[in-house]
Amino acid sequence: MTTGTKAEPRSDEDRRARILDATWQLIAERGFHAVRIADIAKVCGTSTGTVHYYFPGKNDVLAEALKYCVDRAFARQSTQLRAVHNAHERLLKLIDMQLPRVGQVRDEWAIWLQYWAEATIRPEFRPAHNEYYARWQETVRRIVQRGQRQGVFRADADPHVVALRLTALTDGAAIQVLTGVPGMTIGTMRELLVDFVHQELVADAS
Repeated sequence: MTTGTKAEPRSDEDRRARILDATWQLIAERGFHAVRIADIAKVCGTSTGTVHYYFPGKNDVLAEALKYCVDRAFARQSTQLRAVHNAHERLLKLIDMQLPRVGQVRDEWAIWLQYWAEATIRPEFRPAHNEYYARWQETVRRIVQRGQRQGVFRADADPHVVALRLTALTDGAAIQVLTGVPGMTIGTMRELLVDFVHQELVADAS
């Protein structure tokens, strides 16, 4: 992570966002439990006291940083998807945006995996986790329903079932890519998901 000189944030909201932005990147690089308040303060060029002013405890800032990262990713993807009119092309665009290529998307996947892990052992993480998962599935459902209205997807496909299966398939393939499972590459993951869309939504049911 680069720590070049940055302009001083002008408001509490700016300072809070700067802390969260630094924190989620540190979590992606080092892991949830390896990040210290001192690390966050150093990257932000501020004191640990300032970090504690906005977030009373370490768990507070780490949990908020996870949510901040997911919210930003969802907002960015939503903007890009709305620019694609055809539902089939929109769903393929969504698939491409989920591929954990090196860079921002891979870092976001690292955050999401750690959110899963925390939600497994910390019940207080689950409501937000489940909200994000419902939002992710709803995005797929809406695209499938749009495609059915446009006539580009099969009318007999169940949008809820397709969303459930496609999101599960995406998550499972991404975990294999990120953990280096032999044979599961980004290219293989894309081929797997595109084939699922073709078989479930495009291929003739007859």
